[in-house]
Amino acid sequence: MRYISVLTAVIVSAFVFGSMAGAAVPAEPESGAVYERTVGTIGGTVFLDANADGVQDPGERGLSGVAVHLLDDSGEQVATAETFAHACEGLYIFGGVPPGNYTVEVVPPEGYGFTVPGMGAPGETVSTVDAANGTATVDLTEEMVQTMDLVVRDAGLVPAAA
Repeated sequence: MRYISVLTAVIVSAFVFGSMAGAAVPAEPESGAVYERTVGTIGGTVFLDANADGVQDPGERGLSGVAVHLLDDSGEQVATAETFAHACEGLYIFGGVPPGNYTVEVVPPEGYGFTVPGMGAPGETVSTVDAANGTATVDLTEEMVQTMDLVVRDAGLVPAAA
């Protein structure tokens, strides 16, 4: 099994102290050479969706301690992260991800299921995982690696029906 690093400290500092762009892209070398990214970052937020609308509304908190797996195109688990408990509660990050086809798999805590995929406005945290199995696909292309600091797949959870 190959492992992909989790860039916890860098990403948390970026969200807490500055912009993602400033933290995710190193400065160009002084020689004038242009920096070219060869790996990407996949992450998102796992949140409690109190009104089950698929959108993280004000007051709906992120959930800490939720396991999230990154699977390659053959379904092999290549990394596991756990959502943060501090500063950016509910956030998970997979850094150093080479281009390819991946599946993000969120493992809900006991007693929880997935909300419906959300239909929020741009910039909102919206559940993008399949409500039936808690997965979302990512086709991480070379172009995405070059142009996006973070490919986001969020998950809303609701208490499971009794």
